[in-house]
Amino acid sequence: MKSKLMLIFLTYSIAVGVSDLVYAETLFTDPNIPNGETITYVSRVGDKVLTVVEKVVIKKEGEKELYEISSRSNPLDRTIVLEKDTMAIVSVHTVRKYQEVTLDSYLTVIDEKEQFGSDKIKLADFTIMNYLFRGFPFGKLEKLKIGSYREEQKDDYPLNVTCKKREKIEIKGRSVECYKLELGMDGFWGRFFPKTNMWYSVEPPHYLVRYKGQSGRPGSPKRVVELESYTVPE
Repeated sequence: MKSKLMLIFLTYSIAVGVSDLVYAETLFTDPNIPNGETITYVSRVGDKVLTVVEKVVIKKEGEKELYEISSRSNPLDRTIVLEKDTMAIVSVHTVRKYQEVTLDSYLTVIDEKEQFGSDKIKLADFTIMNYLFRGFPFGKLEKLKIGSYREEQKDDYPLNVTCKKREKIEIKGRSVECYKLELGMDGFWGRFFPKTNMWYSVEPPHYLVRYKGQSGRPGSPKRVVELESYTVPE
């Protein structure tokens, strides 16, 4: 029982931001993010305030179009490459900056087979869900089950993301109609772990407007991320 609880805890902790995520072939669709889109967010954890700047560049690799998404902040720089049509992950390059050390990691997805059904997907690792959920099939799918690649847990999908009702978010003096996504756990253990909520603009390209969730493991301070500015080239 203790080992199972620890496994669930580690899976959930990773999903809400302790580790890094990599996505497989997906059920997601292209949200049509414009080339040169730049978004600035303000992230708050307790009294700590952090600015995060994200920029999207559309690139071509042979006949395939890719989104290259760069995210820059004081403690972390990340570059994500996704297939434009499916939002499937190609690579994730992460640089974490600490006082004592800087850590550089690079992940590439190679030879991945389709591992999902009509309402479930598997992840090779867990972090960039907030980017991938821009391609969530809003209005078509209510709930998506999320599992990981573990041979001994072939049918285990402990996490789920649910598309809740639409909500209007007041942000920077304007109202944005949003889809609300709720990330949590199924079954008995779901009562012990907090939900993570994300709001995406109803209008494409479905950019993230607000995020509320744990900053790390259960019991850690809450993180609130809110849109500061959104711009695209004229």
